[in-house]
Amino acid sequence: MTSAEAISLVAEVFEEQRPPERAGAPDGPLGWAGYDAARARAAEATGAAESVRYGLAVVGGHRCVLLVFEFGFLGGSLGERAGDRLAAAYRLAGRERVPLVSLVATGGSRMQEGMVALGQLQRVAREAAALRAAAVPHLAVLRDPATGGGWATVGAGADVVLALPGAQVGFAGSRVRPPDADPSAYTAEGQFAAGQVDAVVPPEHLRETLARWLGALRRTATEGPPEPAPVPQRPPQSPPVESPVRGWDAVRAARAPERPRADAYLDHYFA
Repeated sequence: MTSAEAISLVAEVFEEQRPPERAGAPDGPLGWAGYDAARARAAEATGAAESVRYGLAVVGGHRCVLLVFEFGFLGGSLGERAGDRLAAAYRLAGRERVPLVSLVATGGSRMQEGMVALGQLQRVAREAAALRAAAVPHLAVLRDPATGGGWATVGAGADVVLALPGAQVGFAGSRVRPPDADPSAYTAEGQFAAGQVDAVVPPEHLRETLARWLGALRRTATEGPPEPAPVPQRPPQSPPVESPVRGWDAVRAARAPERPRADAYLDHYFA
């Protein structure tokens, strides 16, 4: 699935945005021979300037920021320019106070940029923390594949994690797993069984599922975080606890005095 196909699958409206282009050294920070040429071929083949696209969108009738990976651009990998787009998408959602919806399809960090690429994971984690502190929801949809640092940050860091059936999901990609690894553990269904994915959603139901989630989370995004609940106080009729001899004495002292029948039964049980 291309980024354009993923956008059309879920969105009625998509207004793409781009951050200012970053000037870089020839062939990237490592001077990786042929890196610029590979980027140019990827751009020509996909029509995308980078492995990540983002913009304001309408999904199921709800305004949001849509963040979409283009796997055809060097495997949806994360480099410095992709990190710029990721950070910009998170910040746009925070400024507009609308949910962020991420359609993830990535093989992880971009090896041609070395530690600079790995540093983008810290950027994403920081932006995710800021978005959560602002009570702006983040929904992630795991496409095939969702692996490496992109899964660990954009995917696993979301408030609600959905996945397409059969998608490959996990930190380790297929080429770097142990030879005896259980393949089913790296699927959307396996991650759902392990509690890392909230639901596995067929593509034809994805838009309506996102719409339900966006509707449920809209109040949080527009009104901000609720006030903390008051700390519960001891009911005034509760008797004070005075150095109980047995554990059951402490339980009885914490009970409301209008429970004599239950106390009598448990006194008999613990005798």
